[in-house]
Amino acid sequence: MSSYVVYVDQVFIGSLVMNMMILWVTARLGRTAYSRWRLLAGAGVGALYSLVLFIPAMEGYLGPGYKLLVSFLMVAVVFVPGPPKKVLALLAYFYISTFALGGTVLGIISFLQNSAFDGQLSGIMQAVDTFLWYGILLALLIYWFLGRVVPAAMCKRLMLPLLRADLTVSLGERKVSFSALLDTGNSLSDPLTGFPVIIAEYAAIKEILPEQVCAVIESHRQDDSASILAALGENIRSANFRIIPYRSVGQENGWLLGFRPDEVEIRHGNNFIKVCDVVVALYGDCLLSDTSCRALLPTGLL
Repeated sequence: MSSYVVYVDQVFIGSLVMNMMILWVTARLGRTAYSRWRLLAGAGVGALYSLVLFIPAMEGYLGPGYKLLVSFLMVAVVFVPGPPKKVLALLAYFYISTFALGGTVLGIISFLQNSAFDGQLSGIMQAVDTFLWYGILLALLIYWFLGRVVPAAMCKRLMLPLLRADLTVSLGERKVSFSALLDTGNSLSDPLTGFPVIIAEYAAIKEILPEQVCAVIESHRQDDSASILAALGENIRSANFRIIPYRSVGQENGWLLGFRPDEVEIRHGNNFIKVCDVVVALYGDCLLSDTSCRALLPTGLL
C-alpha cells in the first residue's frame, strides 16, 4: 500500500491562500469593502481548521456542523458587523466561491493527470500529491481574472436590468430625474435621523440645489465636505444639509455632503413608491462609468 508524506506547513499555506482568494471573490461579488488584515484573519481561521484533519484526537470536529460553524466564523471575521441581509448574501457568495474554487482545483488536477485513475483512493491521492500546487496556482490565476472581470460584467449584462431604478428627486419647486443602481453595499444612514442615504453624483442633482449652495460646493474641493458645510452658513437651513460619514475601499473615514429632499419618487419595474424620509449624499465624481446610472440606491428603500 502506498504511503504519503503530508507537510502540515504546506497544507496550512495552501489553505490560507485559497481561503483568501475565496473571501476576496466573496467581497467582489458582494461589492463590499474589506480590510486586508481581516481578510487574512478570516482565511487564517479556515487554514487552522484544515489542520484538524491531521489530528486524530480531534476527528470529532470534522462533522458538517463544525464546518458550517467555521464558515460562519470566517465570513463574520471579515464582514461583520453589517446589515443581516447583506451578511447572508455574502455567506451565499462565500459558499458559491468555495465550491467553485474546489471544483476548479480538482478539475485542473484531473486535466493534468496523464494516466487513468485506477479507481482506488491511492490513485486519486497520487494525482493530488503530484499536481495539487499546479491546480491551486492555476485556479487562483483563473479566479483572480474572473474576480476582476465577472462581477462587473455580470452586473452590466445580467443584473443591471433587475437592479436599475428610475428616480425623481424634488426639492422645493425643482425636480430632477435620473437612473440609479440598487446597491446591496450601500448601507449608509444619516447619523442624525437614521434615514437611509441615496448616493448621487453632484452633477446629476445640482440643478435642484440653490445656486448659492452650488457656488460654495464648486469653490471647495468636493471631498472636503466639512469645510463646505461650514461655508454654507445660513443656507443649510433651507434643505437640512449635513455630512454623512462613510467607509469604502481605500477610504476608512470619508465624509459626504448630504441633504434632505422634499420627496423621492422611485420606479422599479412595476413598483412605484414615494419616499420622504431619506437623505441624498452628493458624490463629486462619476459613480458608475460603465452604466447610465447616476446614483446608488439602498435596497431598504424598496
